[in-house]
Formats: sequence, C-alpha cells, structure tokens
Amino acid sequence: MPQNTVSVPAVKEIPELLAPLRERLLADLITLTQIPAPSGDEGKRVRFLLDRFIEAGLSDAGTDQIGNAIGRLRGRRHNRTILLAAHLDSVFPATENHQVTVDSEKVVGPGAGDNAMGAAGLSLLPAVLEHLGLELESDLILLGSVRSLGRGNHAGIRFFLDNCGQRIDCGICVEGMQLGRLNAFSIGTARADIICTIRPNNGSSRLYASESPLVVLNHVVQQILGIPLPTQPYTKIKLGRMHAGRYYDIEPERAELGLEIVSHSDDMVRQLCGQIADLVAESGARYAVDIQFDPFFTTAAAGIPFSHPLVKCVADVMNQLGIEADQTHYPSELCELLMRKIPAVTIGITRGVKNHPRDPDHVLIEPMLKGVAQLVGILLAIDEGRADESPAVAR
Repeated sequence: MPQNTVSVPAVKEIPELLAPLRERLLADLITLTQIPAPSGDEGKRVRFLLDRFIEAGLSDAGTDQIGNAIGRLRGRRHNRTILLAAHLDSVFPATENHQVTVDSEKVVGPGAGDNAMGAAGLSLLPAVLEHLGLELESDLILLGSVRSLGRGNHAGIRFFLDNCGQRIDCGICVEGMQLGRLNAFSIGTARADIICTIRPNNGSSRLYASESPLVVLNHVVQQILGIPLPTQPYTKIKLGRMHAGRYYDIEPERAELGLEIVSHSDDMVRQLCGQIADLVAESGARYAVDIQFDPFFTTAAAGIPFSHPLVKCVADVMNQLGIEADQTHYPSELCELLMRKIPAVTIGITRGVKNHPRDPDHVLIEPMLKGVAQLVGILLAIDEGRADESPAVAR
C-alpha cells in the first residue's frame, strides 16, 4: 500500500473532496479551448501545460524533439512507471472562432471535449494529488502529445514511446469524453483520401477521353462498393466524405473522396488498401485523369482482454463512483501503447457533444470532478499493484 501523508480516501468520497479545485479545472479547460491547436501547431497549448507542470514542481518538465509536453512526478519507490497521455491537438483550424461560453451546466467551444477537457484533467492532476495528500509509490509521466489527429497519425506519442528510453509499465489515455469510456483494444484502421484532378494538355483544358473528376470518383465508389468483404474477421469500408465543384453549370477540375477501412485484421486492412490503390490507378488510365490514393492515417489491431487486471481495476473504480462502463471501441492513441505490449486503457473525463451538425461542441460541468476522481482511483489501484499481471501471463 502507498505510504501517504494522510489516509487514502475511499474512491466514492473523492469527488466531494475535489470540490475546491472545480473552478481551477474550469479555468484550465476554458483557456485550453480558447487556444487554437490544429495538428502540428500545438505550441501554445504545450507552453500552457508546461507552465502548469512547472508550477506543480514536476521534475524534467519540458519538450522532446517532436514538441510533446512532458512532466515527471517522482514516486517514493520508483517501482513502476505509469504513463498518462492526453493529445493536445484539435480538428479545428486556427481560423475557426475559438470563443468559449459558459453557463451553469456546460462549457461550449470548439474542441472542448476533444481534447481540451482531457488536457485540462492532465494539467490539474499534480494539484489534485497534492490536495488529497497522496504520494504514490510509482513514477508518473504526464504527456501532452502533439500531432495525434488526422494526418498527424499519432506522431507525437509514437515518437515519445520510441525514444523515452525507459520501461513503461502501464498507460492511461485521457480523453475529454465520454465519462464511462473504458477502451482496452483498438481496431485496425486506415483513413485515406482519393484525389482526382483534370490532366492538363498543352494549354487545353481536357485530354481526349478525359472525364469529369466527379464522374470518375462515382465510378471509383461503385467499384469500392463491389469489393467482397468477409463476415469474419469483422471488416468494413466507410465512405465518409466527398467534395467537388462550386457551380451547377461548370464541371469541376478536382474532386475528393474520403474513406475509412476498419477491420479486426491488419492483414485485411493492408489487402483492401492494395485493392483500392489498384482500382484507383486503373481509373486514372482509363479516364485520362490524375488520381491518387493517399492513406494518411493507420492504426493496428491490438488489445488486452477484458479479464486483464487493469481492465478489472478500472471497471471497479467506475462502479464505486456510479459510472456505467462502456467497453466498446472508439479510436484513440491507445493503439500505440498496445502495439508495444504496454497494458493500457482509454478513459473519458465528462460527458458532452462533438462534431454534431446542429449542436455545438460542449462538455457538461457536473460530471467533471467524478471523472477526475476516477483517474485518481485508477492510479491508486495501479500503485497498489492491483493491475499487475500474474507471472503466468506477464509479458
């Protein structure tokens, strides 16, 4: 058991004990939401997080070569190292209005739940442990990762894990929402753009037999829909977005199709990427257009079983706090840890809405302290050794 300066509180008591930190959590959330952070341009959020780490007295607070924000909180015995990671980037461009509004129930702003809330929870964690009088046996690494979303393709956390130079015993990916999220596995995924443009011909606008890019993409879509998919392993091709043209009476010179391939088999993802790349190349030749298949984001299928002690610990903490666990799959940086055989889970801090066409991004205030208490309870369980694998299944 950890030797703390005060007795360890029961998990269900922690939300009430954290009430004095509520306004600070909200202040960090609002500030982070107001800072634009498209992938590759997270520097101001990195600086904010590092300032919080330095204020809390974390050792070695700084950035690595790719720009991640890193702070280390030393434990009493250093007997294990726990990584807590929250991505700092957002899907919103810097040109988006990042104004935040707050009422009695929610915080409204672009990317509030994905992932300003997760980063705010990470920034407050050292103060939370100090407020509760808790000193862990284990070392904590707090990572604000960059270049996670979209074409960032988890570059920040991948760089950290490949270059940190020490063993990571356990990991927790902290997302803003949804509270109750308990992800312990990842699905093989590839996201790609298919981009079709008119091929120039000595000043002429069209080559002989060239076709409208929009029409070509329609042919490509029909061919993709004709690809046979297995029932096992689970495999699906999702056609998510298409964009072309500005006017009704002028054929576009460029058209784009965005798709996602998901499967429980990495081999199936690679096979489908190859098939689509071949049919795209054939369409370019057949219709005399320039067309390319650009897979820019990939994740691997990996996971730990629901019977793993870490999963059971997290579920137990949620149960003590009255949180209903949701163990379905949602994409996150979790796959990068699981691929390296590091037991890890992804959790959410509060509830809210993101990417809804009629409802602006927002997070609810009332569940936040319960979400932070959940994180503390999980850390205590790991620190006590309750998430350790038995010798028979240890890696």
